[in-house]
Amino acid sequence: MKYWKKITLALLAMLTCSITLYSYAVTHPTNALSHTDFSNQSALDRSNFRIEQGTATEVPVLMYHYIEPKLNNHETDNKSIINLEDFEQNMKYLHDEGYRTITLDQLEQYVSGKISLPQKSIVITFDDGYQNNYTLAYPVLQKYNFHASLFVIGSKIQDQPSEFEPAINSFISKPEMQAATDVFEFNSHTYNLHHKGFMRCGNSVPVGLDTSLLDDDIQQMKETGIDTPYLAYPFGYTSTQMIYKLQQHGYRMAFTVKSGFVHPGDHPMKLPRLTVTTGTDLATLLQPESSPQNESSASENDQ
Repeated sequence: MKYWKKITLALLAMLTCSITLYSYAVTHPTNALSHTDFSNQSALDRSNFRIEQGTATEVPVLMYHYIEPKLNNHETDNKSIINLEDFEQNMKYLHDEGYRTITLDQLEQYVSGKISLPQKSIVITFDDGYQNNYTLAYPVLQKYNFHASLFVIGSKIQDQPSEFEPAINSFISKPEMQAATDVFEFNSHTYNLHHKGFMRCGNSVPVGLDTSLLDDDIQQMKETGIDTPYLAYPFGYTSTQMIYKLQQHGYRMAFTVKSGFVHPGDHPMKLPRLTVTTGTDLATLLQPESSPQNESSASENDQ
């Protein structure tokens, strides 16, 4: 009799624990125990949506990082660097082929099915906020009347410009950002979460996955003047909990480093991009059937 009584008490304890955990998960959806997958919710019902004939069926989002003259590039295997000469060729190709750059606001409306876009619409993005994006890339973009988004790391923004040296790793300044608003829009790459150090399963992963850090980081980013609904994930890493937390703070669209094209109905918080680096054949990259998973997306994590 005592044996069955113990089993009954154990079962009741397990049931109570399960109910408690479930209740916590429902009221704290950013916790890993949540059963609701906020990361897979799309704003557009594709079953009832039709792309207007003669308009863009997909939009490529190009991803650049560091621009450097070929003479100064001593890291030819670094996929985050593109020679200035190659970048200039990229922009000339896009111009000559009739591509039209669009803003992130336009892309957001396209993804949600609110607007159509002309064929050969394209988005140009830069990550991190290097000074050479202004000193080297900006004049080229300006020459072709192109628009681009610069995802800046808030803590790296300088108060005043430094003397530009192509071989030195330097970051953009507030005056340079102000001077470049005719070409660039400035969006978030987090304030200070672009580094690893959060331990998960024995591995060091980007600290942005620790969602307890996001509230303060977002507030600091806003205090720099970058109050935006658009973000690029550090190293491309994201999670269901991170997405939910960002959405709580008003972020509406975010980019990974996973390779692919953007379509109406894609989840706006998990958009892919196309990495462009030295030697990239842009004509081939922009063909959908020839866009395999980019090798650099190995660092992208979607848990």
